[in-house]
Amino acid sequence: MLSISRKIGMFSFVVVLLLAFVLSLSAHEAAKKSIVCPECSHINDWANDFCINCCALIMKAKSEAEKRANEVESAKVLKAEMRMKEEKAMKANPQEERQDEPVEKIPEGPIDPRRLFVIPVADVLGSMEVNIGGGTAFGVRKTERPPFLGHIRIGLGGVGEVEVSTIAIINRLAEGSASIPTAAFKVKLISEGKLLPSVAGALRSSLWHTEERGMYKFQKRLSTLYFVSSKTFGKASVHAGISISDLRIRTKTIDDEYFSPTPEWIDLNDKDYFNKNMIAPFIGARIELNPKTFLMLEIEQVAEYDFDEEIPVVSKGDISAEWMAIAGVRFFFLDWLALDTGVMYRSDYNGIGDAHIEAGLNISVSLPKVVRSLW
Repeated sequence: MLSISRKIGMFSFVVVLLLAFVLSLSAHEAAKKSIVCPECSHINDWANDFCINCCALIMKAKSEAEKRANEVESAKVLKAEMRMKEEKAMKANPQEERQDEPVEKIPEGPIDPRRLFVIPVADVLGSMEVNIGGGTAFGVRKTERPPFLGHIRIGLGGVGEVEVSTIAIINRLAEGSASIPTAAFKVKLISEGKLLPSVAGALRSSLWHTEERGMYKFQKRLSTLYFVSSKTFGKASVHAGISISDLRIRTKTIDDEYFSPTPEWIDLNDKDYFNKNMIAPFIGARIELNPKTFLMLEIEQVAEYDFDEEIPVVSKGDISAEWMAIAGVRFFFLDWLALDTGVMYRSDYNGIGDAHIEAGLNISVSLPKVVRSLW
């Protein structure tokens, strides 16, 4: 019994000491807090209900101070929670773009070369898109030499594009079509709307192209300004326009002396060539058969140079034009690789036996998309 009494007494003594310690801490904290009297501005202990200087009631001031403290603490807690949510979202999506930062739209799926077989369309390549293509003809007439046609085009900010290419012209001296190098610049003038079509304009030009036959040089040059309009109707699009061409022709001797026009004619007319201006329409259409296959049809006029190596004298009457039509498909093996193949026929052919198949590859690459994929 004595030992039990001692244990109870020891336990009671410890409890009393703990209570005294807690009460002293509370008193110390209360002593540290203070409140300013709203009447006389005397600083009172927080435990006081009345000002010790003027006896004014300060309980209302204590309530307002506690309210302000609670509001500040709530704002701190809310701000901390929002910061934690933002950090959690950034960790879950480290590459997510901010909504207020402008991000250039990068196309998904097959990249459209923005052209048909030959004729242009009113749309242009996107910013820093590159289109490279090339092809030739199969099954041509025995007297015709199929030219290799290639091009490289680069989009400029989605509003224009530059191109370096070889185009086909009808050249009797080459017994068929010949290729001539050109450079072109195209710019979009009007974007397509709900009712209005898109419109673009371009200038294509070449340097003097020379073919030597015996003692003579047969030279030709062309410059073309064209305007094209495009309109989309569901899965089909129609493209039509007009071209204004300046076609030039001359012959020289192997020693670069003018033969036709003659030096006398050049002195009289102040130009060393014969030229002919031609205005011609063109039209084309494209229909989506499925997401990777498109049916294409186009009709246009192409320049014809009627050279004759036995009679090297030329005039602007040796410049004319022929109608050309191509019908075929564009098939995308990959989003960036497409095959253009179709049947081509010209108005100077004698029958369907002269028609031939044209085929070419289009490689279209979006440089921003490549950089983003690598990054």
